[in-house]
Amino acid sequence: MQATKDTKRTLAYIGILIVNFMTMFLVASVGTYGYTVAGYFDSISSVGMIFTLESVARCVAIPISGKFSDKVGHRQLFLSALVVYIAAYAVAAFSPSFWVFTIARTVTGFAWGLFVSNIFVLISDMFGQDDAPRYSGIAQSLSTVAMIVGSPVAGILCSLNWRLFFYSSIPVLVTGAVLCFIGIPDVPKQSGAHSGIDVGGCVATFVTLIPFSLAMNWGSTYGWTSPLLLGLIAVAVIGLIGLVLGERKAENPIYPAKLLVNKYYLAIFMVSLFYSLGNAANNYTPTYVQLVLGYSSTVAGFITLPALIIATVLSAVFGNMAANTGRYKKMTVFWALSAVVGGVLFWVMTGSGTSLVGLVLVVLASLFYGMVNGVQQIVPYTYPMKVLKPEELAGGMAFMGVGGALGNTIASGIYGAQLAADPTMVTLFKMPLLWAVIMLIFALIFKDIRAGETL
Repeated sequence: MQATKDTKRTLAYIGILIVNFMTMFLVASVGTYGYTVAGYFDSISSVGMIFTLESVARCVAIPISGKFSDKVGHRQLFLSALVVYIAAYAVAAFSPSFWVFTIARTVTGFAWGLFVSNIFVLISDMFGQDDAPRYSGIAQSLSTVAMIVGSPVAGILCSLNWRLFFYSSIPVLVTGAVLCFIGIPDVPKQSGAHSGIDVGGCVATFVTLIPFSLAMNWGSTYGWTSPLLLGLIAVAVIGLIGLVLGERKAENPIYPAKLLVNKYYLAIFMVSLFYSLGNAANNYTPTYVQLVLGYSSTVAGFITLPALIIATVLSAVFGNMAANTGRYKKMTVFWALSAVVGGVLFWVMTGSGTSLVGLVLVVLASLFYGMVNGVQQIVPYTYPMKVLKPEELAGGMAFMGVGGALGNTIASGIYGAQLAADPTMVTLFKMPLLWAVIMLIFALIFKDIRAGETL
């Protein structure tokens, strides 16, 4: 019996590793295939929507994932959302138009948002909270490998036919899903899982972020004072007011802001939030290389390769450091300082005199911003295991994901507006330095929890 249980757990973990790898593989390469797809459908001016709407959908889904996970069961939510995710990418692979592709990818963002944080909860369920950081570190190391190979593979396949990228990805996802179906065990629902889900918070989040993102991307096309844009902004403001007022009164709010009272959790949450604001610029570097510098999709696919190779090593190093020492301060400060250097290089990059100098600066900027993805893959998703109570873990992981998704959504909206207004992308690449400086402030404030301290 024990042997069968161990075998199923092994199969489940392999399946989770495959799914986690492939989701990051598909996300990390969007900067390359997104530009190619937009060009194929003659929709370059709308390329920002490929980034933005997926981020919005993820940002709507992640806050409710913790509640859904506790209500319906960790296994049930993960597997159901994974089926939707795979089906939506199948639609994207065969899409006949730009907007079918974009909407299908938006659905994948919602599905991914439902299960991405749940991955780490499942690992904790299977291996226990003491060993979970080590196994989570392995999963995140493979995610970094996916980021390494994603853009180069996308660049090569997109030079032939962008659909090949998706045709080859879907069977691997299906394989991972089958292993998860076989091996993931049922886990008793958390006490209080019968509590209602904050439907009002979900609706208000959607009403806030969708109009905001559309307004940011369409402002330069329709005019910032046009009735359409003013209407979208008005709806977003109404949604935001409704969200703030509603969450204050909700019995089970989807944004568990009470966790921010925990000073240890707060600091990491803010560091992760501002890192995601700056790092979202990396999504646009392949577009910059192709649109502004004039290089091919193959070249664009390889520009982040040096950073991601280093990130793979750092992921393993920091994962072991976190598991063995439980100390996060030094790696968090290193994370923020690297982002500051990357922000400076992005700023300088836009003033380069030649395409070759510009390409070198793109690689260097991505090197400093991207290599610390090794920290991003470890700290926000293992430190909460140290400072949250077991009953807070699912909600805490989901809320941590909100920081990343919210940062990406806000940044994608702002960057999309800047790209539409200025094809040279100068303003866009000046923003990451601002976010990095704020990130550094919170990194310096952050402190490790010490033995004997209460949360």
